[in-house]
Amino acid sequence: MDLSEPSLERLRLKLRYKVLYHVGHGCADVDDLVQESLARFIKAEQRHQIRNTEEFGAFLNGVCRNVILEYRRRMRREPNLDQDMPIPDVGVRPEAEILEMRDAIDNGLAELAERDRTILRALYLDGKEKDEICREWNMTDAQFRVVLFRAKERFRRAYGAR
Repeated sequence: MDLSEPSLERLRLKLRYKVLYHVGHGCADVDDLVQESLARFIKAEQRHQIRNTEEFGAFLNGVCRNVILEYRRRMRREPNLDQDMPIPDVGVRPEAEILEMRDAIDNGLAELAERDRTILRALYLDGKEKDEICREWNMTDAQFRVVLFRAKERFRRAYGAR
């Protein structure tokens, strides 16, 4: 597979056209989506994850489609901030409130299974990378996402009950 600069530039232009078609010309994140698609494609090629290298266009199309779908889901979850709207000042929380919040988090984590508790703690509190956690627990990326999603849901229920 040819990943020289001219061929990458041709792929970038084709991806840009595809992304513009799907998200619109008014989207400010077009170049980021194209770059993310290319980065995932190159990483997959380096790891030899592309089964049929002669028809890599279909693989790249699927990668780009997934990046666009992830972008749309993220945009639905995150509200758009109005430029004129002032950002509220959070201020400093009283010590008692911080301690209560920590206790509620600890109690919520204590109600989870060992794997869920360890993964949430490693990812969010210890700041470990996803790949490192996957190696420790012998999980694939897809398995990790499912486990993380379910662990967060269980924690929300336990934390929300308090």
